[in-house]
Amino acid sequence: MSGLKQLRTRMNTVSSTMKITTAMKMISVSKLRKSHDALFKAYPYADEIDRMVRRLVRAASFRQEQMLAENKTETLSLPLLLTGREEEKKFLIVAVMSDEGLCGLFNQTIIAKVEQMIDFLQQEDKKISLLCFGKRGGDILKRKHPDMNIHITSKRTDLSAFGEAERLAYTLIDSFYSGIFDACAVVYSEFESAAVQKITIEQIVPIQTFNHENRWQFLIDSKDPVYVKRDVLGQKKMAMQQTPLFTAIAGQNIRSPLGAIDAQNLLQEGTRPADAYDYDPDEVVILENILPLYIQSYIYKVLLDTTASESASRMLAMDNASRNANDMMTQLKKTYHRKRQELVTRDLIEVVAGSAS
Repeated sequence: MSGLKQLRTRMNTVSSTMKITTAMKMISVSKLRKSHDALFKAYPYADEIDRMVRRLVRAASFRQEQMLAENKTETLSLPLLLTGREEEKKFLIVAVMSDEGLCGLFNQTIIAKVEQMIDFLQQEDKKISLLCFGKRGGDILKRKHPDMNIHITSKRTDLSAFGEAERLAYTLIDSFYSGIFDACAVVYSEFESAAVQKITIEQIVPIQTFNHENRWQFLIDSKDPVYVKRDVLGQKKMAMQQTPLFTAIAGQNIRSPLGAIDAQNLLQEGTRPADAYDYDPDEVVILENILPLYIQSYIYKVLLDTTASESASRMLAMDNASRNANDMMTQLKKTYHRKRQELVTRDLIEVVAGSAS
């Protein structure tokens, strides 16, 4: 009966594991709903502050053009967070991952992109440092790159997501002005749906998130320059294409969101002139005060995207684990009943043979 005992022990173990994975799946579903709701509520603020920054940049560019037309030698000194330094010798990679495991390939996919960035930057002789927001993924990168300057920070339980975003944003801004790094890019998992999460790489310092051209586009899975994606609710669409409607620094084009209806017509060249408002204080002063808030808003959205993607990835991983455990239980039950029937049949044969003799 030792074989049956071992099978029963294994069945009890698989059953206990299946209860854990099923419970974790239900918890992940609840967390996904909350994080999705928070992400959707954060979009209006993020869109509005993004629109505000773009309008201020356009106004500053328009005022500079007017000054040049009037043969004035004065030039506007835009904030360093926008223009950046002339040389980018020191590069910081911010990898936003999870503090916990059991979430499928969530951390591994982000780590793979980070390593691709490291290889590319090493070819350009950049001094690389890493800031890992998430202990589980940070420990993996620390083991893979022991000689690299890697700082690992975890989520604080006493802070909300907005508090975490504020802490991380002002840490990046202070480090940038202190000369610790010259440029910074964020690697995170953008939430599209419960089944689809896309790894995104965007440069946040100096700010280029609203520019059309992404210097890291070649590392992102979607290499099509004109792509259509659904919004958080999965209803509207957003087409990204080069458009002269908004103009940023140095003539770079800004990402323009478009509706799903008549998207191709909306992509035609706009005739609206640049904004000609009078600001008090001027645009540069306002930009200097609002850009830290913009970075904070951007990081807040990144953290919400990461939380939603992590919950979705863990939900799918636990669902697959529960299915596998259920299949294993079915197979173990069949094996148990077959072995038990064999033992009963053998005992009956021995009893019949003994009575016949």
